[in-house]
Amino acid sequence: MSERRTALLELIEKMENLGQFQDRIDFPSSINQIWQAFLSDVQNFIEIEVCALFLVDEFTNEFVFRYSMPEDTAKLCKKEIELQIECGIFSWIVNRRQPALIPALAFEKTKSIVMLPLSTVKRTLGVVLILTPIRESFITQENMKLMTILTKECSLVMENTLLYKRLRKKQRSLEKANKEIKLLSRIDSLTGCYNRGYMNEVLPREITRALRYKRPLALAMCDIDHFKKVNDTYGHLSGDEVLKEFVRSILELIRAETDWLARYGGEEFLLMLPETQLQNAFSLAERLRKHLARKVIKTEDDSISITASFGVTGFNASNPPHNVTPEALINMADKYLYEAKKKGRNRVISGRFSESD
Repeated sequence: MSERRTALLELIEKMENLGQFQDRIDFPSSINQIWQAFLSDVQNFIEIEVCALFLVDEFTNEFVFRYSMPEDTAKLCKKEIELQIECGIFSWIVNRRQPALIPALAFEKTKSIVMLPLSTVKRTLGVVLILTPIRESFITQENMKLMTILTKECSLVMENTLLYKRLRKKQRSLEKANKEIKLLSRIDSLTGCYNRGYMNEVLPREITRALRYKRPLALAMCDIDHFKKVNDTYGHLSGDEVLKEFVRSILELIRAETDWLARYGGEEFLLMLPETQLQNAFSLAERLRKHLARKVIKTEDDSISITASFGVTGFNASNPPHNVTPEALINMADKYLYEAKKKGRNRVISGRFSESD
């Protein structure tokens, strides 16, 4: 009676430990974490020489080797599965979703193989292969039942983990798609620089930051001279190429990390220059003007030369205005652009932002 009582208590303790299998694994977990927990528990029920995990590939529906213990037995484990598939035993086990105790085929014939399917109500997730030195007749039904319970617990955790990974993958795909959509909504489809709508979002933030921290900020309104004549002479397709090359030329010379270029109208562009003193903004606009004047834009049929005019304004860190709106800053840059056009084009006119203007 004492031996039976001790055995019963041991059985109860083992079953209680099995019920806590899910609690011992952090969620979200990895397949390797689940595998290590399974190995730790299954050795309570059977002497193990080799243990291997095969999972079903969700795309090919084939069983793919994942882990083995010891690691150098992977080749033999794969061979064992191949032989079990060939003789039809493997598919019987998987289809019935029941564990089986069978003779080893790839390993020593004196050894036994325990096959434990990992499955849920909906599908088969994989199979565990255990090589044991114990002959079939010496493995108790009790231990087979305990291993069955363990694999069911393991299957539930694994299913949740795989489902979580699939959901996270879909979530990342959606997040990536949303980022791309958001980026596209900010970009001018023809030239690839920012569009007016996005500049109208960014400019107020940069003005607020500059005023708060007493940092300089400059704005340049630029316009391609006689662009209507380009369209009339060479056609709208060539005009589009001119616009694209105009943007590429400016982007080559400005700071990619801090400066902002947006298409503000047909051939009119707004350049925002944070952390830039007015004199430096004027110098940059001069470099851009000279660079564009020297450039020859080659289209499929023609070589086109252009010039551009710039109106530049801004405020310096030493004496920032107390209050400035994006509209007022843009209007002042536009005012200096108008002066540049009026004085013959292909020039830069600048002036400090004044709240009184």
